[in-house]
Amino acid sequence: MTTKSIQEKMRPNGCFGCGQDNPLGLQIESRWEGEEVVCKWTPQDYMIGPPDCLYGGISASLIDCHSVNTALSYAHKQAGNEDVYDRSIQMVTGSMSVQYLKPVPMDEVELRAKIDKIENRKYFIETRLFSGGILCVTATVLAIRLKDR
Repeated sequence: MTTKSIQEKMRPNGCFGCGQDNPLGLQIESRWEGEEVVCKWTPQDYMIGPPDCLYGGISASLIDCHSVNTALSYAHKQAGNEDVYDRSIQMVTGSMSVQYLKPVPMDEVELRAKIDKIENRKYFIETRLFSGGILCVTATVLAIRLKDR
């Protein structure tokens, strides 16, 4: 049995990167594997950039949504609520530093993220993007928890 993804638990969601209800979006599905959140995703042909590799902005979008969802899910776990998402817990991207190490082939990619540290409402996430087992992109993402609504 496959567990529901973080994004499936958050439905309805029209976000470009993670929204399962956005037919034009990336529709990523992220799941906990131990201390990391993992996502496997395959690009569409139109997401190509030169030279025949994944467009860098798509890599950044994947990392952004995967990382912020990691922080959001972690906050829910800390609140003792992993299965039903509380809409009063919201996160936004505060900053993102991306390092493109190698071109990303137009094949399945794997994203791996983990919480590095938390300072008050700031969640620092380290994320890596692999293709064919090769590390292609790394990022440090700051997700900021909005005040409870």
